[in-house]
Amino acid sequence: MRNWRVVLLVIFVISLLAVPVAAQGNIVDVASGNPEFSTLVAAVLAADPAIAEALSGPGPLTVFAPTNQAFANLLSSLNLTADELLANQELLTQVLLYHVVEGNVLAADVVALDGQSVSTLLPDSAIAISIVDGGVVLNDIVNVVQTDIAASNGTIHVIDNVLLPTSVIEALGMAMEEMTADTGFVNIQVAHLSPDTPAVDVYVNGDAAITSLEFNQLTEWITLPAGSYEIAVAPAGTSVDQAAIGPATFDLPAGQFITVAAIGSLEAGTLAPAIIAQDYSPVADGNVRVTLFHAIEDAPAVDVLANGTTALVRQLAYPGTLGDNDGLFTLEVPAGTYDLSVVPNGATTPVVIDLPGTTLEAGNIYFVAATGTLANPSVALFTVNSERATELRTAVGIEPAAPNLAELVIAATQGNPAEFTILLAAVQAADPAILAALTGTDPLTVFAPTDAAFAALLTQLNLTAEQLLAQPDLVSTVLLYHVVAGAVPASTVVTLDGQSVATLQGESVAISIVDGGVVLNGTVNVIQTDLTASNGIVHVIDAVLVPQAVLNAMG
Repeated sequence: MRNWRVVLLVIFVISLLAVPVAAQGNIVDVASGNPEFSTLVAAVLAADPAIAEALSGPGPLTVFAPTNQAFANLLSSLNLTADELLANQELLTQVLLYHVVEGNVLAADVVALDGQSVSTLLPDSAIAISIVDGGVVLNDIVNVVQTDIAASNGTIHVIDNVLLPTSVIEALGMAMEEMTADTGFVNIQVAHLSPDTPAVDVYVNGDAAITSLEFNQLTEWITLPAGSYEIAVAPAGTSVDQAAIGPATFDLPAGQFITVAAIGSLEAGTLAPAIIAQDYSPVADGNVRVTLFHAIEDAPAVDVLANGTTALVRQLAYPGTLGDNDGLFTLEVPAGTYDLSVVPNGATTPVVIDLPGTTLEAGNIYFVAATGTLANPSVALFTVNSERATELRTAVGIEPAAPNLAELVIAATQGNPAEFTILLAAVQAADPAILAALTGTDPLTVFAPTDAAFAALLTQLNLTAEQLLAQPDLVSTVLLYHVVAGAVPASTVVTLDGQSVATLQGESVAISIVDGGVVLNGTVNVIQTDLTASNGIVHVIDAVLVPQAVLNAMG
């Protein structure tokens, strides 16, 4: 069953990421159909109407399309809201024209322009192109993150920041270095862990960012540009002038997950902030990560036990009461159901906090704080699942650990792998060594045929899918002919025009460049490139590659 899930994951991710062969409307239609371009579409509609007309016209045009996050980065650097940006039609028009190039410029064409510049529809303005580590970089700072999204009137390439022409930078009165400085982002949350403090408002740089936060509550993660912030905590409904904590300046470094917790006692005058750095790196398969925090001011150091005897944590103390401890401990354990208890250090009784039947789900990240008082203890719990953790890492520029080729397929089981069901079944029916290779550490490149590709082959052979899959030796031979040793990105494939590459089956695949696209063995088209895993790369193809040995056997 695990092998089946592994295979399914790889194929499903491929199906999610595959770009349709047929164009799905003009450039505006394609962008409007992708929620990642909602800010770009709003900008097109707010700009000079001639822009929308050009992008909807016959073309052909090539658009470098910034994502919503790219626009968010720009707005942060300009200290503008989206509404303020969209209200400036002249500026919008110049910026958008700077993202459009005449002609249908595919990824292979862009790669060939390394060290050159291309003119845009903004007069007297060009974009510099360079190839860095196999990827395309524009103006030395903007990365192309997805290529060759086809429209009826051109092509879209996705970029991770907004391109700014010199005229716009000068109009804004900013130097290029200021506009392109990468300050990075940080995720922060606020926790109310003081048992005798009423609901509070949290002020960031003088403004009430969080209101009426109750005891034992934690806010959701908030992504902010990294830097120094003045933070204050005041009773709900008052003002920053009545702050019980701060205002104090906190440095929030890029790429971090920082919880600012109010701990201690208001009545005793010990109310203070605790700065908690959490670990949000990817969790190992089948595990969970738990961060434990001791916030009971009048309690001694404690142990955290699993199932009554196994110590998960020993000598966890309230911050500052045991040497230089910070009251914090993070551990990673297998997912499952545990009877958890918090007891005095070195003992099994009395149980300060009892949490029987606590289920920890695989991939989740938990923050658990022991709160309240020794006489009336409680727990504050905050949970983030693996998908949300990945989103948060992406928001602050932390690259999640890339899945291997097999794990890539397992993730795909959460959707509809309709484009690759036959390939999925073929891997399952083939020699188990093929699956082992997809889960191994040696880098591989896979040319992945779609269901339509297999359907065409089955028609040609006058076979059903079941008849094909009943021949594991044949299936194994065909699949191995789709795998090349080493991770070969599209930029490298393009340079192999007129050459051949050896496959794991033993025969070679001929590569040619036709009209800017990659063609294998003279007839099979590569329709999407560079789906990246930790142990290789997947390129999607529109027909099944058949080795000569199989053709000979078929007569």
